[in-house]
Amino acid sequence: MSERDYFVEMDVRSVEAYELAKEWFDEVVFTKKLILDTEPDWDSLKEELRELRRTYGKVAVLLVTRKPSLIRAFKARNLKALLYVQGGDMRVNRMAIEAKVDALISPWLGRKDYGFDHTLAGMAGRRGVAIGFSLSPLLRANPYERALTLRFMAKVWELVRKYRVPRFITSSAESRWEVRGPRDLMSLGINIGMEVPEARASLNFHPRSLLSRL
Repeated sequence: MSERDYFVEMDVRSVEAYELAKEWFDEVVFTKKLILDTEPDWDSLKEELRELRRTYGKVAVLLVTRKPSLIRAFKARNLKALLYVQGGDMRVNRMAIEAKVDALISPWLGRKDYGFDHTLAGMAGRRGVAIGFSLSPLLRANPYERALTLRFMAKVWELVRKYRVPRFITSSAESRWEVRGPRDLMSLGINIGMEVPEARASLNFHPRSLLSRL
């Protein structure tokens, strides 16, 4: 298999999604989603992540929070997992980049704008914070929401390209029905303005660079 045919799925959030994604991708990251506004029991979380690493190998934590300070608390811990932050709240978007998390997922989620600007893009490029372009919210959206989200994704992609921000395209699947293969994810990238090599790099070069942090 050539390097260009090696594909990585960076964010699947259930056992059934992981098992299906493994059939289509060369590497898959299992994501533990945490919805929190206060600090967790760190010892319990570390033990759970240890078990997930034994089962899945590559593991990420997705932090969904309204408390920007919680991002720094997670970053300060050695969780031996990639740290993703769910975007949407502008304060959370900014803190995720300032704290140098591994990836900010869908900074436009739930917004009436795209939640990302030249300042944040420049900072993300300098600090090596990846932007995750997720497919699953599009599958759950109505036609108006889908068109708006695609427009926001295209705007963010323009900034990601300009400031050379790391990125990946992912299903962010929470069920097997939301898992999509490399061809579909590349099509999403092309639909928001990526050239074919750029879309391919979003499933290969950039994900593999992030995985090298583990």
